[in-house]
Amino acid sequence: MAISATGVALLSSGLMISSASAATINMTVAAGQPPHLLGIKFIRDYFIPEVDKRIAAAGIDLKIKWTQAYAGSLCKPTKCIFAVQDGIVDIGFVPTIFHPDKLPLEGIGFVTPFLTDQVKIVTDVMDDLHRTIPEMSKQYEKYNQIRLAGGGIDTFNVVAKFPIRTVDDVKGHKIGTAGGALAWMRGTGAVPVHSNMMEYYNSTKTGVYEGFIVFPSALLPFKYTEVAPYVNLWNFGAQYSQAMTMNKNSFAKLPPAVQKIFREVAAIYQQKNDGGYQAFSAQSLAKVAKVPGIHLIEIGDKERRRWAMAMPNLAKEWAATMEKQGLPGNKVLKAYMDGVRAAGIKPIRNWDTE
Repeated sequence: MAISATGVALLSSGLMISSASAATINMTVAAGQPPHLLGIKFIRDYFIPEVDKRIAAAGIDLKIKWTQAYAGSLCKPTKCIFAVQDGIVDIGFVPTIFHPDKLPLEGIGFVTPFLTDQVKIVTDVMDDLHRTIPEMSKQYEKYNQIRLAGGGIDTFNVVAKFPIRTVDDVKGHKIGTAGGALAWMRGTGAVPVHSNMMEYYNSTKTGVYEGFIVFPSALLPFKYTEVAPYVNLWNFGAQYSQAMTMNKNSFAKLPPAVQKIFREVAAIYQQKNDGGYQAFSAQSLAKVAKVPGIHLIEIGDKERRRWAMAMPNLAKEWAATMEKQGLPGNKVLKAYMDGVRAAGIKPIRNWDTE
């Protein structure tokens, strides 16, 4: 983050800057994915303009010159965390799903599938974990950044070239997905293929795999059903999968009043993100259902439980691995499941108590 010379001293002291010595901050925001994704769209269309609006409304004589770099133009999806760490990027969209090794505790939702399709419940529970378990925030601090906001995405399903009405139907088939969702294939006989959203369309079209795990809100923007006409509604659950992070040094240079604005706007951004995914998920399925040749396959809880029980206890395995690394895996698992149950959800598999 670059600051004009006239404003450096006052900014670093956190004092109000007079109009005669107004500072201009050059701030770079980047994401590896395009603004088709709601989490990035709301950064562009809400977070940035709202920060500017509130700074002006507060009478803080400060200007931010934003540079926005999306769709991998500055950092690829898996590299934005490092771009923020190194200060190449001030604010980054970090898909936590891609970093089970760097942000391991953020992956608790992916080892407890089939819980709930409610995005807000998942994200609220994760916020509680961040407030009560210090190790959650320390994951980001290790990479020289702070978590301004988290974010959830709507429930995952299997979009494929063929119908998947039972867990037996995936046996022997190659299914593409990313990060922690790869483990959902364990015990099913499916062949997991590591991939990501930017590859799903072409890789399915060319036969690299026959289907992929993705959320409904991505169906229309990425036109996935053109190559995979069966939307198999397995409802693996809404997931906490992303964070908007900021370089620690860049944040520290902001006056306290501006830091407060960033955090307040980030909190609302998170709410908009979660609500947006929930609403757009339903809208997407409704629109897709009207397209000739596209098939929505409903899956009942009995069959979903069969898939859940076919897997080993991913959560207990994960917790044990975390504990070996000196991280509070058992504490995070219990707190997460307790939080979901406290929200009124009755899991089809109680991953923490088996």
